[in-house]
Amino acid sequence: MQTTISLAVRAALPFLALTGATTALAQELAAAQASQAAIATVTVSGVRQARAVANADPQRTPTSAYRIEGDALARQNVGTLEELQQLVPGIHIQSTDPSDMQIAIRGVGDGGGQASGDANIGMPSAVAVYLDNVYLARPGMLANGLGDVDWVEVLSGAQGTMFGANATGGVLDIHTRAPSFTPEANLTLSAGQRGYQRVNAMVSGPLGEHVAGRLNLVRSGSDGAVTNRRTGHRLNGGTANGGRGQLLFKGDAGFTLRLSADYNNSNNTPTPVLVATHAFNGKDHYAAHVGAVGGNLVFGPDVDLDDENRVHIVQGGVSAQANWLLGGGYQLRAVTSLRYYRTQPSMADGLSVRIYADTGTAVRDRSWSQEVRLDSPGGGALDYALGLTYLGQHMETVAHTRYAATALPGLFLDSASYRGLDVVRLGMLRDRMLSPFAQGTWHVTPSVDVTAGVRANVQRKSGSFVRYNRVPFNSGMLTEHHTLPSGTLVATWRPGADWSTYAAASYGEKSGGLNISAGAARQAGLDSLFIKPERARSGEIGAKATLAGGRVAVKGALFLTEIGDFQTQGYDPEDQQVYLMNAGSFRSRGAEASVRLTPTRAWEIDAGAVYNDAYYTDYANARCAPEVTLAPKPPPSCNLSGRRVFNAPRLTYNASARYSWTGPGELRSFVGARYARRSWTYGTVDNSEFTRIPGYGLASFSAGTGGKLRQGEWTASVWVNNAFDQTYWRRLVNGDYGSVAGWRGEPRTVGATLAYTY
Repeated sequence: MQTTISLAVRAALPFLALTGATTALAQELAAAQASQAAIATVTVSGVRQARAVANADPQRTPTSAYRIEGDALARQNVGTLEELQQLVPGIHIQSTDPSDMQIAIRGVGDGGGQASGDANIGMPSAVAVYLDNVYLARPGMLANGLGDVDWVEVLSGAQGTMFGANATGGVLDIHTRAPSFTPEANLTLSAGQRGYQRVNAMVSGPLGEHVAGRLNLVRSGSDGAVTNRRTGHRLNGGTANGGRGQLLFKGDAGFTLRLSADYNNSNNTPTPVLVATHAFNGKDHYAAHVGAVGGNLVFGPDVDLDDENRVHIVQGGVSAQANWLLGGGYQLRAVTSLRYYRTQPSMADGLSVRIYADTGTAVRDRSWSQEVRLDSPGGGALDYALGLTYLGQHMETVAHTRYAATALPGLFLDSASYRGLDVVRLGMLRDRMLSPFAQGTWHVTPSVDVTAGVRANVQRKSGSFVRYNRVPFNSGMLTEHHTLPSGTLVATWRPGADWSTYAAASYGEKSGGLNISAGAARQAGLDSLFIKPERARSGEIGAKATLAGGRVAVKGALFLTEIGDFQTQGYDPEDQQVYLMNAGSFRSRGAEASVRLTPTRAWEIDAGAVYNDAYYTDYANARCAPEVTLAPKPPPSCNLSGRRVFNAPRLTYNASARYSWTGPGELRSFVGARYARRSWTYGTVDNSEFTRIPGYGLASFSAGTGGKLRQGEWTASVWVNNAFDQTYWRRLVNGDYGSVAGWRGEPRTVGATLAYTY
């Protein structure tokens, strides 16, 4: 890609007028344009290579990673975190709404999966999500989805050394585009079936000699694919509005300061449908109870509801990243952040008559962090990074289950004590973590490197749980202290200019949890309120190569991860609450491979696959599945040792291809296709056959064209997602009396996108 001074000047003038830049600067640029005939043309090339080097962390270990550029996300029409799994094999995301998202990489991830309206706030995510070097305490804090993204990297295995917060399963490292000193703007409009819409507007450019700004606004939404027969409303969709503003200051002597602020407001109607009911001893107890209260039994894809689920979320934050280039080539980075998250759900019972309504857990979450990192100069025999990270979180929850003041709750739940009952639960969590870290790379020879790193997370977590009106309980203030070590050791050998091999080992621990629910304490005593840290040991060997003059890039790896004291959730149907537990150990082992082909400039082909055998090595006292507990004489617990780990498909693979060409009138056109498939997996931690999610594959196609328009470029495309209208489940859960509910994936959606880039 090439650009000249004259083009930059011509592009800058209208933007300076738009942003109100100083008159003196505008006149100076105008004078430069007027005298361009006397100025030799200056050409800048190699921009793509320069960007790649600038984005590379010198201490990034050369282990398995999938990196996707923001332009590729836009071309694939991928705008949400959940859609990322259609491009990256080995990652599994269960999501019912932005406040409820579980992520696993290679089978290692969040131990949720139970059916409950309670949210237990005492356990962090095993897959850490970072946005512009800021740790997000929950995946739902990714306010604006994947809009205006520069690049995303998915890192596998224990990553606790350089990513210090609980990353026993891996990391999603997301970076947005920074403000530019070259004026640019973009407007993208997408629309599709069932009210699908996505609008993204961006403007960026200089605000002064040393200051640039960037503003990105996003609106997205869809009506959903579930119809309430009673009201005619389309459910399981939602809308979101958000924005992100940035300022970039570039000072003298290698100093930069990047300030960011974002805000997002969303409203969603997450709605499961009835998938199945099961009979025990010749009787369908769920159907019988629904009939006893005069309810209408409706199986998906539709529902019959007298009240509908609604979730309102407001979130946002600010961050500051300062970089100094010090004497001798040392670099100092400081990242400061403050984030907030508010969710207010109003959940219904999923029936056509009221048993309970306006139920759910409202969450108020504040988190803040400070990281300081010093990088040594490169080019010597040893380069290293030293740093210190501080993380803080303060979360409060207020949960209600409001039962109707009629006889119906008693009939449905077989107890008159529920009539007019409002079960209230109050939760509080305070978390503080201070962690020093160091990592270095010894360049043993020009072809051999050894990287080693350590981190110690010193954590203090406290919290409480109070329950009123049913099974009253007050935990008092609970406090736990842990020092959580992490370590990394990687050896890299480059046998040739285009080949690289590595062997890696890592260890990490995820912070302990506080079991802030009454059910566990009543069953197992006060000691069960404290959840031990989860331990992860990972090993990996792999190779990467660039062949055929750069037209072929391949990589492959063998991996093994062992998880001890697996943190997961149980569900007490009697008290109707989730509780946390350590569930023994499991092993994840397998292989992965990917290839990227660019045989000509017109073709881009990508393919990748992960085979993952994840199974419990010791899970002797697991909670039994409903098909066991509802049968005659059920055992007190079940042994799942040797069984598959839930949320861990054995095989996932992805493939995509894009062909582009230039036609008459200098129109640049393209056609593209992608396919992503995953094998079956258990949807709940009890390995219930009722909630076994069948394997499925999703195909998408797109085609478009574009060209120049004045000083910018336009593009127009049409696309179809889930082209073969595959029925699939994002999540399946067990309900009352052997029923099964599920959140359906999006059916076939046809749409179009228009974009203009200046």
